[in-house]
Parts: sequence; C-alpha cells; structure tokens
Amino acid sequence: MEEQLESLFEFLHDNNSNVRQIALKNLLGYTVSTSQYQQLFKSNNMRPIIDLKNLCKDDTIIAHDAYKALVNLTSDEEIRNEMNDDKFLKYLMTTITNREAILADLACMLLSNITKNELISIKILSLNVEQIQHLSHSTRAMDQLVDVFIKGLNRNYNKEAEFHFLASVFANVSVIPQGRRDFFLTSASYDNIAPISKLIIFTEHSNIIRRGGVISCIKNCCFETDYHLDMLSEENINILPYILLPLCGPEEFDTDDMEGMPDDIQLLPLDKKRESDSNLRKTLLESLVLLTTTKQGRDILRQKKVYPVIRQMHLVVKDENIEEIIEKLVNMLMRDDEQSYDKINELQVDDYDDKIEEFRE
Repeated sequence: MEEQLESLFEFLHDNNSNVRQIALKNLLGYTVSTSQYQQLFKSNNMRPIIDLKNLCKDDTIIAHDAYKALVNLTSDEEIRNEMNDDKFLKYLMTTITNREAILADLACMLLSNITKNELISIKILSLNVEQIQHLSHSTRAMDQLVDVFIKGLNRNYNKEAEFHFLASVFANVSVIPQGRRDFFLTSASYDNIAPISKLIIFTEHSNIIRRGGVISCIKNCCFETDYHLDMLSEENINILPYILLPLCGPEEFDTDDMEGMPDDIQLLPLDKKRESDSNLRKTLLESLVLLTTTKQGRDILRQKKVYPVIRQMHLVVKDENIEEIIEKLVNMLMRDDEQSYDKINELQVDDYDDKIEEFRE
C-alpha cells in the first residue's frame, strides 16, 4: 500500500489536470489523523505538502480537495511548520477576503489550524496585504480578518462563506503576548477601535465555533493586567457584560443585587438561555478570575455585582467542571484584599507560563 500511495504522489504535479484530480481524490482518505499512512505525506522533503499547497491554486474541484487534505494533515506539527510560507499565507488571505471565493471557509479552517504554530501567528500579525474596497481601509492582514469576520456574518459579504473559523485564528493569535497587546487590545490606526471590542458581541452567537473562539480570545486577553481598566471601562472596551451575559439565565435578581449591575444583564427575557457548553462556561469564569488578579479589577467586579450572577448560576447549573473555578472566583471577590493581595500577584506570575501552555493545548 505504501508503494501505491507514493506512486500517486508523483501525479500531484502532473501537467494534466485530470490526472492531478484523480490522484488527489484517491489520496484524500489517507490524510486524516487516524490514518496509518498520514506520515507518508512528509516524504521527499515534504514534496506532497508543497504540491498540495500549489493545488490550492488549481481549479475549484481540485483546490477543494487540496484544502481538505491540508486541513486534515495540519493536525501534525511538522506539517504545520511547512506551512510557514509567506507566499502561501498571502494566497490564503486573498482567498478569505475575496467576496467571490467559493473556498473561503476552507481557507479559514486551514488558517485556524496553522496559526497554532506560534511562528505563523507572529507572521500573520506583521503581514501586510492590498487594501480591499468595500471591506477594510487597513492593509494589515489581521485587521482585514476581523473586518471580514464582522461583515461576513450571515453570508453578507460572501454568499459562499460564514467565516466562523476565523474566531479560532483570533484565539490562536491571542495566545501570543504581542497578539494581545499590540493587536487585540490596542486601538487600530484606521478606525481607532481596539479589535477585541468588535469581537465581544459574539459571546452568545448560535455557532459554537464563532462564539467559542471569541470567548477563548477574551480569556487570553484577560492575562494582560495592564489593560484591565480599559477592558472593564464602559467608555472603552466594556468587556464585562459580554462575559456575564452567557452565564445568565432567565432568573430575576433582587433589587439590591441589581443596583450597579451592567444594564445589559438586568431584566433579561424569560427565554434567556445560558451557555450550554460546559467548557465555554468554564472559560468565561476563568476570564473573570483573571480580571480579579488586579485590585482595580476586583473593585469593579464587586461594584458591577458579579457575585450575584455567579451565585445564581451556581444554584441552577450542576456542573462539576466549574465547581473549583467558581470557588476560586467567589474567594477572590469576597475576601479581604489587605491580607492576601501580594500573594495573589505572586501566584499569577508563577502560573503565567503554565496557563499559556494550557491555552495552546
């Protein structure tokens, strides 16, 4: 079987498009991570991967299968490393932002896989591309990805694409400190808005890929303690309502509890649903814990009556996955700051690298 597959590799760069198409169609089933033959695609100095990248630029039927193959194969770290290619990254950007591109969503999926590689994420952050009329006034690739993610909602930009997987790209890029500080939390020069401000409205979106990637991006940004005040300020990013809304159900709060709460979470409709995914609930709660690692953050979360929201959720939702994190959050909100402030800050620094690695996994 190995010899048969290796013989097919030679046809991936054949001059005849029909031959390329048939060879790729027969190889596609062996690209999945569960295939014992996936490693063969690394042979001959990654020549099959190079061919697949070229086939993404072929006619639509061939390109479709090439993208699917690369999405499968980039579960492998070595193959992801091979995707660190300036020309190919620019081609991916062109595909994603082209409002006529039929394969834009597959390109988004591939980009979401390969930005798990830190070097590729760094490259995307510094990548500049052509300005695109009717999409973005910026030439920064990341700005254009955020703009197409927003404008492409409900297929409004490209009738063939929904761009949900760009949320996973944002989650990956925000793992890197410069991704958080220099991009998501800093106002863009072309519209004077911090990109994270544009994303937070999707924490309750119906698509779990879109809202999950945005929620992960929010959590990663919460590591930047120097930006907590901007993130929590109603005049700036105002992130708190969008963290709390998915944690709220239809239950009513006492008048005393509501005093000081963000307006967006008061008097919610009777059909209000909480976040249904246990891991996303945990990620939202962890975001709140990270915001309590600064005294300003704790003070604001207390003023905004975060505790009653968590208390109410804890009464209704029975989920062992979040018990420990709720206990940690309540302790941070209800404890005496004077006794343990220094210890908390010391703990945050010691755990920082471990948490970043946990996010990457």
